[in-house]
Amino acid sequence: MPRPKSPTKVDVKPEWWDNIFAPSSCLTLITTVDRDGRVNAAAFGTCTRVCHEPMYIAFTCSADKDTTNNVLATGEFVVNVVPFEQAMLEKVPVCGLPFKPGENELEKAGLTALPARVLRPPRIAECRAHFECKVEWTRPWLYRVMICGRVEAVSIDEGCMDADGFIVWDKVKPAHYCGMRYADRFVPAYDRPTRGVWRYDGRDEEFRAGENWRGAYRSVD
Repeated sequence: MPRPKSPTKVDVKPEWWDNIFAPSSCLTLITTVDRDGRVNAAAFGTCTRVCHEPMYIAFTCSADKDTTNNVLATGEFVVNVVPFEQAMLEKVPVCGLPFKPGENELEKAGLTALPARVLRPPRIAECRAHFECKVEWTRPWLYRVMICGRVEAVSIDEGCMDADGFIVWDKVKPAHYCGMRYADRFVPAYDRPTRGVWRYDGRDEEFRAGENWRGAYRSVD
């Protein structure tokens, strides 16, 4: 089945960047590349804007994850804002499965890579807004690493930003992640929690040894 045509992306001028990152903490898919240019994508609920002007975005990640390794190796990441739409939310957990390094989560989840405006990691066409970041600093903490990046470019789907540079909520529809305890539950800012129905028909050899990928997002009542 052919994929739908990718939406037209509109570059956002710097004075409006802060408006587009709304809500300030939301469900995102962060894309990175390794030294060889191989793409990685992972879902995050810890991603937030930490400075307005200049604009900085920070998130935390386990120290042994591909996202952390790629960011430390290349100094770049792209934050893609996930819309609260069932078809998209069903793809998010696939990106969180423990694939081996080098596996492309976008391909596994059926998502579309779109070249970034100024950096190497791709944007995700199905996401509404995109923030291209260069790493400013990192800080190891416990078993995690906090990563803070300066925003270098912002783009958004055509029609998802009004004349004053604010997001059109009914079109952007940013989602929130309720946390690992809730497995695959996501919420919008104006509705009740939801749970998607999704599956991934994978092979054990795609994943890290010892990882229970088949039960990673089993239903929680």
